Amino acid sequence: MRIHKQLHWVLYIFFLLGSCARQTSPTGGPKDTIPPKLISSYPAKEEKNYKSRQLELNFDEWVVLNNPKDKIIVVPDVNKKYEVTVKKTKVILTFDEPLQDSTTYSLAFRESIQDITEKNPAANLKLAFSTGPYIDSLSISGNVYDPLKGKEYKDATIALYQTDTFNIFKHRPVYLTKSDEKGQYVIENLKPGIYHIYAIEDKNKNLIADSKNESYGYLADTINLTTNQKKVSIPMVRLDSRGVKLTSTRPYNTYFNIKVSKSLKSYTLKSTEEPIISAFGEDLANIRVYNTLEDKDSLLVHFNAIDSIDNKIDTTLYLKFGKREVKPDKFEVKPQNFEVIGDKGIIRGKVTFTKPLLDIRFDSLYYQIDSTNVVHFSMQDIKIDSAHKSLTITKAFDKKLLVKPEPEKKAAPATKPTQPTESTTKPKPGASKPDEKTKPAKKPPVEYLLYMGKSTFVSIELDSSASTTQNIKPTKLEEASVIIVDIKTKETNYIVQLLDKSLTIVREEQNNPKIHFEDLQPGEYMIRVIIDKNGNGVWDPGNFFKLEEPERIVYYRNEKQSPSLNMKANWEVGPLLITF
Repeated sequence: MRIHKQLHWVLYIFFLLGSCARQTSPTGGPKDTIPPKLISSYPAKEEKNYKSRQLELNFDEWVVLNNPKDKIIVVPDVNKKYEVTVKKTKVILTFDEPLQDSTTYSLAFRESIQDITEKNPAANLKLAFSTGPYIDSLSISGNVYDPLKGKEYKDATIALYQTDTFNIFKHRPVYLTKSDEKGQYVIENLKPGIYHIYAIEDKNKNLIADSKNESYGYLADTINLTTNQKKVSIPMVRLDSRGVKLTSTRPYNTYFNIKVSKSLKSYTLKSTEEPIISAFGEDLANIRVYNTLEDKDSLLVHFNAIDSIDNKIDTTLYLKFGKREVKPDKFEVKPQNFEVIGDKGIIRGKVTFTKPLLDIRFDSLYYQIDSTNVVHFSMQDIKIDSAHKSLTITKAFDKKLLVKPEPEKKAAPATKPTQPTESTTKPKPGASKPDEKTKPAKKPPVEYLLYMGKSTFVSIELDSSASTTQNIKPTKLEEASVIIVDIKTKETNYIVQLLDKSLTIVREEQNNPKIHFEDLQPGEYMIRVIIDKNGNGVWDPGNFFKLEEPERIVYYRNEKQSPSLNMKANWEVGPLLITF
């Protein structure tokens, strides 16, 4: 009976002790902004001859873990074969297997350890120790960046290897780290030696470069590490390094489709019997061959293709088209980026198609300035890209056609007109008022109109384009802007590109040290220079298997290190000096 009366005190003590054991955030009071501070560690910083498989870190406040297997970096890599636990102010890391003998280990904890209140991460928390009699102390540091965008690459994995048989697409690295928000990195506690360095995006966290879905970068030259190496920059690009293969060939709809395993740079299809009409399909890994065969079931063709890293396909195949009646894909035409430069008398732009062209009817293709002045186009004004189903138009015309004549001034009347009488201003009683609805509406004048009439373009399947018009008002000199660029270099071949804010190429010049980018619409621009080492007129992304790096790219940056140029109407900026 006495036990029953005292039972509530036993339960009270039990719940009190249970609540004290749980790690919960206290409520109320000022916000905690101070990160946890490391008080001691076992082993101590740079301790030698350490033989245990367990590490212990003690902090000045209660802490919690934040994705430790993703955040903690162990060098040399142990393939995440360890467990991490936390108990109040203590973090314990236990390796699954004994550590290598006479090896310096370095651990970067990043944001894996946080205080329990506001989740402030322990700042710059690192620990190095050795299982042997000395600590390796050399380091490699630098940055990773996207050369095409001119931006840093945060959270990339930077790694080292030492054997020439190492393959970044198959093997895991031993020495690694990750870049910070500014693309900066450092790999510490390295022993002297010769290293290869590379970087991978590693979205799937397997420490292997997946060139199909991930960006990666590398340096062709090795690093002979005898002293600390700084400012080691690694460009990262998205480049599919897999070999290219023919994956399928089959008739589809009204065409024959050739599919390969990755995007192509170019291709050719040849036959000794019939002309071949083809173009890229929905992407650069599909090729559509259109039916131009007469009285033949199939046709033997030679197919040659090359990808961006010079992998090749060289084979023969048979074209065979389906015989059942099917409805062809719709033929569509789209004008893009047309502009008229008023002070120079130039019209230019691009037209894209959904099928290759068979014919252009130029009598239905023109730019109408007004009711009396029309600019016609001819084949000399057009450049056709059949494989990509597009054409560009550049036409020079007499700019005087754009000048509107002054309206004729009416002569003043010789005598003062008489005041209107009531009989001329008011209808007589009983007279009907004029019906204003019968007055014809005034049509607005047709001015500055790009006209592509019905059937201007005829596709290879004999379907015609619909009528398309676009109003393009000429740009006046005071509405445009100019960017002047001076190039200072010893390089023989280079490409200067003017980009808009979406990184689309607006203008391009090759091997010209004095450049005027004129007639620019107000907006945001950037300038980059490609050092064209092989002089082929395009940027080459490199090839890991040949240890060829991407061609170097330099962005113009102002005194604040910003690449942006915000241009306004009637502005002239420059000369902007770019040295490389």
